[in-house]
Amino acid sequence: MVRLLMALSLVLSSTPAAGKDWLSGPCRIGPGLGLLLSPAHPTSTSPLRVIGVSMKPHPGATLVGRGPGGPHALKLTSGGGPPYWWLAQIARPAVGRHRFALLDAQGAILACRSGRTERRWPDPPLPDDVQWRVKRSWNQVTEALFSAWIENLFDAPPRSQPSWTPLHQVIRDPRRNILYDHLGADEDGPDLRRAVVVEPDCADLPYFLRAYFAWKLRLPFGHRHCDRGSSTRPSRCGELRTNLGIPPIKGTAAKRFSNFLRRHVSLVHSGAGRTAPDDNETDLYPVRLRRRDLRPGTVYVDPYGHLLVVARWVAPANHQGGLLYAVDGHPDLSVGRKRFWQGAFLFSDQIQGGAGGFKAFRPLVLRQDKIEALTNVEIHKHPHYGNHSSEQYRLGIDGFYDRMDELITPQPLSPTVAYRERLDALYELVLERVGSVKVGEEYMARGGYKVIPMPTGPRIFETSGPWEDFSTPARDLRLLIAMEEIARYPRKVLKQPRRFALAAGQSPGQARTQMEQLFQSYTAEKKFSYTRSDGSTQTLTMAQLLQRRSQLEVAYNPNDCVEIRWGATSNELQSCKRRAPADQQQRMAKYRTWFATRTRPPLR
Repeated sequence: MVRLLMALSLVLSSTPAAGKDWLSGPCRIGPGLGLLLSPAHPTSTSPLRVIGVSMKPHPGATLVGRGPGGPHALKLTSGGGPPYWWLAQIARPAVGRHRFALLDAQGAILACRSGRTERRWPDPPLPDDVQWRVKRSWNQVTEALFSAWIENLFDAPPRSQPSWTPLHQVIRDPRRNILYDHLGADEDGPDLRRAVVVEPDCADLPYFLRAYFAWKLRLPFGHRHCDRGSSTRPSRCGELRTNLGIPPIKGTAAKRFSNFLRRHVSLVHSGAGRTAPDDNETDLYPVRLRRRDLRPGTVYVDPYGHLLVVARWVAPANHQGGLLYAVDGHPDLSVGRKRFWQGAFLFSDQIQGGAGGFKAFRPLVLRQDKIEALTNVEIHKHPHYGNHSSEQYRLGIDGFYDRMDELITPQPLSPTVAYRERLDALYELVLERVGSVKVGEEYMARGGYKVIPMPTGPRIFETSGPWEDFSTPARDLRLLIAMEEIARYPRKVLKQPRRFALAAGQSPGQARTQMEQLFQSYTAEKKFSYTRSDGSTQTLTMAQLLQRRSQLEVAYNPNDCVEIRWGATSNELQSCKRRAPADQQQRMAKYRTWFATRTRPPLR
């Protein structure tokens, strides 16, 4: 019997069959729909996952299935919008043929797929001279599956602050990873000693995620080596390096792929995102600011040298605003999640030094056994994409954030509710910094407080080694900018009162007063703690930290004691046991103007 590969079905049909016939006849899939069965070669001893995706909403849609023993009782989860997805799992599928269908609320077939489960499939052949062969293509269905995979991978309750260290902690979790052991080579576990190693730090997180997904579904993958550009020139990138052009090492599937990430993909840096909007020789291209294009998997390029990956949209509910979450990697190898707002997602419409903002991975295609990237014109004309756009840079900074506010929370919120959302976001940034400073202190203690060399000039923001891992200049600059945004926000109700749901008879001036009163009470109540050098616990309020903005301009050096890292003075500083070397202090004093003016200097 011919082996049926239970992988991604990309067969399209414009006329779905009637729902009552889903058990018989050929399986068909409607336009913009996909059905993935994972693993690619299912066995009776491992779970079988069924994932349906669609670019259009289908309220009331459900997954149904039948195996050798009769109908499957599928527990369904769903999400997205757009793309929309449905997920179900069978713990131990029986040996034999299985058939699954995604039905709409009226029982009509949207997508159908069948395949066979065996007790054991033959071991897959080892690859020859490439990392993996390309068997699928990037299109709206595979992009939708990529979004569904990202959303499931980093799922967490709204307004929580999940964190994973390193990324393979979540990759190796079968409850999150819908492609867990998809290749049937135990590449993700359960033996963690043999499982894939995925340890991105900052800029390479989007690339590691894209590469992993492409590896599992045998899709094209590539990246370029780019320079960092300058204040007057965007980054420029070299030729495309792909999974077909780099020979693998010997070993298991997990070992080969882990080595590919570590030796090749990890060489990318944040300059790869700061390219010109009309440049064709890039990994990423700017997209329209609309919901269907800012899907999970989209990359956000911070002009201050940081890349994030959109992970989840949360609709407004219970008189609270909507949320747009993205995940980002850190030098200590942790991956965290933060909400979109002006204080955390910095944007600039001055693109002469490189354009940031929302960007998507450039589609790759296989042409005559060679992987090539679509040009901007090809993307614009492509029926599955058509989203290349520079509109975000034409809106101006205020216009960019106003557009995003409208997408995330279409209906205006009351002034105090809108302000509390931003205050909560600022508090989350502070708590994130608590963890980062703690990691640095632990590293210094393990090393006997050996001095970490400090780079010179703008390289304090982008370098490598322990300074990159445990100093916080970029994080602190973003925090200082976020503090400024929080202080300015109540003025917005005077300039743009239509963006707020003012109470009957409430004037913008009265609303501003209420927002300022909320600021005073909120910052006085919200607290956080850190461990001082003598082991005691120091608790600070947000109000106290905001008063220390000046001290935070020189608080990023891990060679300084933790008290200085938190801007301590007077009695709180007495437990401090160490200071950065004098030459480092002198340079920090010189560089302080960057932090005081909230302006990051160009690398060149």
